[in-house]
Amino acid sequence: MARGMRIGTEFIAAILVGAGIGYLIDLGLGTRPWGMLIMFMVGFAAGILNVTRVVTAMNKAAPPPPGSDLGPNVADDEDDR
Repeated sequence: MARGMRIGTEFIAAILVGAGIGYLIDLGLGTRPWGMLIMFMVGFAAGILNVTRVVTAMNKAAPPPPGSDLGPNVADDEDDR
């Protein structure tokens, strides 16, 4: 549960920070709504990148359960030739 909350929080935070920065850019430059829209998309991309990094780190930290199918290995490929 904690892992899911962490991932969700990081994703939402990246989007909100991007949108907030875009809003401030719009206020300063008068480019309404383009700054917010562009930075919203940048925040979304940053959120996806953060989630991918967290999930990759979690997968590396947790070994696969015993007996799980990890796909073909080198020995199986050599027998087919």
